[in-house]
Amino acid sequence: MNNGDFEGWLSLWSTDGVQMMPYVPAREGIEEIRGVMEPVFMKYTVELSINEIQDVIASQDSGLTRCTYTLTLIDGKGRRIQGEPDGKTLTLYARQPDGWKIIYDCSNTSTRRRSFT
Repeated sequence: MNNGDFEGWLSLWSTDGVQMMPYVPAREGIEEIRGVMEPVFMKYTVELSINEIQDVIASQDSGLTRCTYTLTLIDGKGRRIQGEPDGKTLTLYARQPDGWKIIYDCSNTSTRRRSFT
């Protein structure tokens, strides 16, 4: 995310991945995730900082991570928009022929979030 490589970020997802973010409906499948997230990447520079990795669990074919993060967006005029100052996420992965892919990503925050789109 931080280097603005949208296609690289999208390649981390399974084709049937589900993204669940606060205050919006779940996005199901890579094309729906693309349709919502690509404009965000085009409009903003994204700064994502992982604050603490709380859990990492892996088995043969599946895994999960739980962490806290801070998300800031920078618009074309250089204005910083605090997205999620206290984000929390649980991400589930599945081993696929081309590597580990995100199958579910569920994030939330304790602070009311602004709309970025």
